[in-house]
Amino acid sequence: MPAHRNVARAVNAVLDLAPRRGEVSLPRLVAAVSASRGRPIELTTARLPRGVCGQWRQYTDRDVFLIQHGLPAWDRTLAHELGHLVLGHDGIHVVEAAQEETEIASTELIRYMLHQRTGCLGPSGEDAEQEAEDFAALLIYRLGRLPSDRSSIIQVRLGEAFG
Repeated sequence: MPAHRNVARAVNAVLDLAPRRGEVSLPRLVAAVSASRGRPIELTTARLPRGVCGQWRQYTDRDVFLIQHGLPAWDRTLAHELGHLVLGHDGIHVVEAAQEETEIASTELIRYMLHQRTGCLGPSGEDAEQEAEDFAALLIYRLGRLPSDRSSIIQVRLGEAFG
């Protein structure tokens, strides 16, 4: 299946979880995905390495989306990290994230011990970063078109289909 269909299907699935009452925001969508999965997702800011806007970390009992502290527009980064999660990409395990602090073992040894995959390619060869970017763009676009009272996602989809 082409990557763009996977992205559209993932965005549809996330929007189907949107609360029926009140504002539909990215944090509320993340909470809805968390509830649907039965696994907590925490949102927090952190001082990440230069050039890194966000990161998804997987712990044994929860997932954490880290957003670069002071980032002026965090919604795109949050949507991007959510995209990685719902599209089934691999997150950064907490031990891998701590590699910068580790001096007793080489990166190669740590990867071997943790059986980590390398690279950014998804299971069918598509670029996971591009797929997450596409997810973020489509999700933010559709969020902007949602009726303020979230009366019906069908209205949004009809509007997209027929202009």
